[in-house]
Amino acid sequence: MTSTTAKRLLLIFALVNVCLAACAQTGKPQTDRELKGMSMVVEYKLAPGASPKRGVSATTDAGNEIFSPSAMTPQGGGGTNAFGGGTNMSFPRWVRVTWREGPGIDMDFKRGGWIGGTIIGDYKVDVLSRIPPDVFRYVGAAPGRVIVLKFRLKDDGVLFAWAVQETSANGHAWVYKMAGGDF
Repeated sequence: MTSTTAKRLLLIFALVNVCLAACAQTGKPQTDRELKGMSMVVEYKLAPGASPKRGVSATTDAGNEIFSPSAMTPQGGGGTNAFGGGTNMSFPRWVRVTWREGPGIDMDFKRGGWIGGTIIGDYKVDVLSRIPPDVFRYVGAAPGRVIVLKFRLKDDGVLFAWAVQETSANGHAWVYKMAGGDF
């Protein structure tokens, strides 16, 4: 084999690997590397009819806290958090949602999270496995698109839904394109 042929084969091999890597990332992320830096919006509130919750914490499988209000009531306490694509936070495979009751519920400022009281709600919510691969392809196909993760806390569990949010044609509003989940 000549030096020129070897260089061509090496170049073709490198190009094939780049193409395969690009194809592998067009569907649902599976590896830790693919899960890093994906933008997401997290919406959370009580489900209709749910009782107030205190010391709420929602932590991903990677240990990232995505919401943690001190109290949630039918009148308020929910919210929306955005996590940009430039962060090292990974897209969650699952989220553990807990809440507490009783005296002594307080924020642990050294380690983060709620302490005290008694955990009375403790639920693991599958996230990644419930979102179809087409959603990730759609979000990745154009700028200005993000997956929205929606959590509704009930007295006996947590409902989960997802949607795709993108900028409108004039760029002044958000529109929802795809959606699925429990509500």
